[in-house]
Amino acid sequence: MNKSQSYDVRRSDEKSIPYSIRRTPYLYQIVSGLLLALSFPSAGWGFLAWFALVPLLASLHHAQNNSQALGFGLISGILFFFCSIHWLTHVSTLGWLIATLMESVYIMIFAWLAYVGIKSSKPVIFKVLWIALAWTLTEFLRSEMPVFGFGWNLLAYSQSSYVTLIQFANVLGAYGLGFLIALVNASLFYAWFERKNRKAVFGLMAVIVCVLTGLWGYGKQTLEKSFNPKEYLRVSVVQGNIPQSVKWELMAKEKILEIHEKLTRLAALEQTDLIIWPEAAFPGYFNRDLQAERISRLAEEIRTPLLLGGLEWESEKESYNSAYFLKKDGAFGQRYDKLRLVPFGEYVPLKSIFGGLKPVADALGISDFNAGTAPVIFRWSREEWPFGVLICFEDVFSDLARDLADHGAKFLVVITNDAWFGKTGAPYQHLQASIFRAVENGMSVVRAANTGVSAFVSHQGRVLATVKDAKGEETFVMGQKTLDLPLVADPTLFRRGGYFFPYFSAGLFLILVMTRSKRRVKV
Repeated sequence: MNKSQSYDVRRSDEKSIPYSIRRTPYLYQIVSGLLLALSFPSAGWGFLAWFALVPLLASLHHAQNNSQALGFGLISGILFFFCSIHWLTHVSTLGWLIATLMESVYIMIFAWLAYVGIKSSKPVIFKVLWIALAWTLTEFLRSEMPVFGFGWNLLAYSQSSYVTLIQFANVLGAYGLGFLIALVNASLFYAWFERKNRKAVFGLMAVIVCVLTGLWGYGKQTLEKSFNPKEYLRVSVVQGNIPQSVKWELMAKEKILEIHEKLTRLAALEQTDLIIWPEAAFPGYFNRDLQAERISRLAEEIRTPLLLGGLEWESEKESYNSAYFLKKDGAFGQRYDKLRLVPFGEYVPLKSIFGGLKPVADALGISDFNAGTAPVIFRWSREEWPFGVLICFEDVFSDLARDLADHGAKFLVVITNDAWFGKTGAPYQHLQASIFRAVENGMSVVRAANTGVSAFVSHQGRVLATVKDAKGEETFVMGQKTLDLPLVADPTLFRRGGYFFPYFSAGLFLILVMTRSKRRVKV
């Protein structure tokens, strides 16, 4: 195609674009960013996710070159993360801005990939599939990127309160459901954009109807299956509600232990099988602190196994964020060391590059833990029900949860401390990840959080109970909760191979790239 032909095609495209879009392209990216942010807690209007990308796609259809498409995506991404992870300001305003920019890069990449597909001369169904695959790949990339992967607020997570719809996660996981949501977004856009083409509109509406009815039908069928747990396990979670400002203060140590002891004794009165404390609930190095004996005696006195979070000190250069298991006679059982540490929060990554920031990190109180070497399956007196532990944001990594299931875990425990983030949507956004880990692996998840949300999640993603006060508040309240946890551990399709979906998407996207029209896109 020569230059004049390329110009004529672009002019033709321009004329086909509604005047309102040509006049207000930047408004559309802003709308998309805000709709995405509102899809997640604190607002939590998950239904918005089904059309949140439509305005961005409309503006990309108007984009005149790659640079403009990248800019449009960056605007949407910045607004999305600027609002949805604003809770990071409670830790570091600079960290919030950096994280917002880093995460926005992936939305920018998606926008560019979508633009390339939109400008191709292929049929509409090709473009719709291209857009959905592009979203899946960029979302997978931002979640699984080594060191800096941060799979927070995935598109599928917005649906966590719609129990029927999320059952599909037991087939293709969160990425598979996110693909379908992106597919509906793309179909909605082209159904509107090609509204004069009745055949195209009919086909696109058929896609939307098939996706929604398919998800609903599969979900209803899954939920209506006879639910007969083989057994129930009586589990208690303790929520100490220790302010982050005093958590490591020496003078507060006794008070912190008293709070957890009191809540533990209350839980023991309910004849529980297992009591769980949150991440780093023990205020010190558990293996080097004389007060650890006090906790062992507590477990022996109440004759109940106890799982708690604490720190492990091996040497000045080796320490861990760990979970400890104490048997009902107070004897030490097993220890799990956190595998995925928070970069610039629990350690300084890539020390050959960022090593110079170590003094700054120390001044800011950033820890420098070592990562664990392997997952641990906790085996105890209930031999038929071993379990695995995820610490803090480890539950956003689906491969960690699946690995524990594959190693024999029958249910999962998440211990965390979300006190850093104040009364924001962060604890609820974190809970969404646990809900999806439960559905993907077909097993219950128990969460013990320092400030909430401490919860029991069924294998179907239902939140069965939470720690709350008389007013219904779940965060920044002290308490404990005991529940008969239904024990169901049936291997899901996701575990049998559905987790390969992102890799399948990459292969399919590569095929689309190779078959794409050679029509030039202006740079």
